[in-house]
Order: sequence, then C-alpha cells, then structure tokens
Amino acid sequence: MKYFFTTLKDLNEKKYIIKFIEEVRDELICFVNKNNQIKIFSSICPHFGGELFYDNKINALRCKWHDWKFCSTNGKCLSYPIKGKLNPYDFEVIPKKLNKYKSHIDNNDIYIYLNGHE
Repeated sequence: MKYFFTTLKDLNEKKYIIKFIEEVRDELICFVNKNNQIKIFSSICPHFGGELFYDNKINALRCKWHDWKFCSTNGKCLSYPIKGKLNPYDFEVIPKKLNKYKSHIDNNDIYIYLNGHE
C-alpha cells in the first residue's frame, strides 16, 4: 500500500520535509542526498527521541539534541558523541538503525510504501 508524502516541487524548494504518518505511527524525513537520490527515514533519533534533520554539508542525518549522526544511505549510526568523563559500568551502547521506507515517484508526487516494500 502506498501513501502520498510530498511533491518533487516541494522537496526541491526545501532541504528536507518532515511529516508524521499515522499509518506507520512514525515521523518521517524525506530528502535528496548528494547522489540525487530521494531517501525517507524515521526522523526520530533512536538514542533519546530527538528530532533529526538532513545536513547536506556532511550528507548525513543529525540529531538536534545530541548531534548524533546517521548515514543518509542506510540509516546506520555514525557517531557516539560523549563529552566529559563517565563512571565505568559494564554495558554496551548499540544504537538501532533508523527505520527506512521505500519510495516511488508518480507524476512528480512522492509516495512511501507503508508495508516497507513495493
């Protein structure tokens, strides 16, 4: 099942578009990466729930809260910025990848597939 997300015109006028999609209960970000590919990911940082934005200077998604960076191709976390000294505990930080959604363009409209595939 496909769902209308935005138009190519709107996406080209802005750096990225963020929209909550009730059907997947997720807020999504749509952007065009440096390879001129349309990408759609969850816009919620899996670290602590901060809002992500697309930083075209570094071609990555960045969290507004803690500046974590995520790959604009596969959603994998690229950094763990921790400042200051932490008490040593036995634990492992393994951030999840961002949810990625497949898209389709039809007559300059961008659609996402709600079930994750075409």
